[in-house]
Amino acid sequence: MRPVIALTCSTEAGRDAANRSYSEAVRRAGGVPVLLPLGGDEVEVRTAMAAAQGLLLTGGVDLDPGVYGAERQPECGEVDRPRDELDRLALAEALRRDLPVLGICRGAQALAAFLGGTLHQDIPRHRQTEARNVPTHDVQVEEGTRLAQIVGAGIVRVNSFHHQAVRDVPPGYRVAAQAADGTIEAVEAEDGRFRVGVQWHPEDMAAECARQHALFEAMVREAG
Repeated sequence: MRPVIALTCSTEAGRDAANRSYSEAVRRAGGVPVLLPLGGDEVEVRTAMAAAQGLLLTGGVDLDPGVYGAERQPECGEVDRPRDELDRLALAEALRRDLPVLGICRGAQALAAFLGGTLHQDIPRHRQTEARNVPTHDVQVEEGTRLAQIVGAGIVRVNSFHHQAVRDVPPGYRVAAQAADGTIEAVEAEDGRFRVGVQWHPEDMAAECARQHALFEAMVREAG
């Protein structure tokens, strides 16, 4: 049996939706993607995740700063409170069952924020205008990290579609990659468990880049 990977989704024109690139990346890595619905309570989310062996926290709009105890600044963009709640419940269930977790962009921010970290509400210089599969800047992956084992240590070229980022890393986690300006680009659990968040969008580059595809392979392998 192929491992089932649960994907969080966002509200889009009244629909539960996630970019197809996430599910395609999971399939290429050997997993079976399943979309978690919005609006459920704890029991519903736990039931929906019963068959899952891994969790992918996908990208989306900004988290409500109240999640990490901050006041909303004017630069904070659109928020999606039902999505915040879905991410919170899904992450709690994944941690309860000790499932591997991969957070992407907003998903990396959610991983940090719901576990005791904080976010920068606006970093406009990190939003590119090029196509989504085009890497535009370098990140430094720290040696000795789980991320380095997957994509390699040192400079990795990535894309960038965010204006928020992790500010304070939550307890039990560490910085796994940074941009040249010091922006945190990846976080991970210090205990070696597969709980990794990356600020870039590997799903949009995975079809063409083995290093980005390796992130999904590692998650699916861990889930299996």
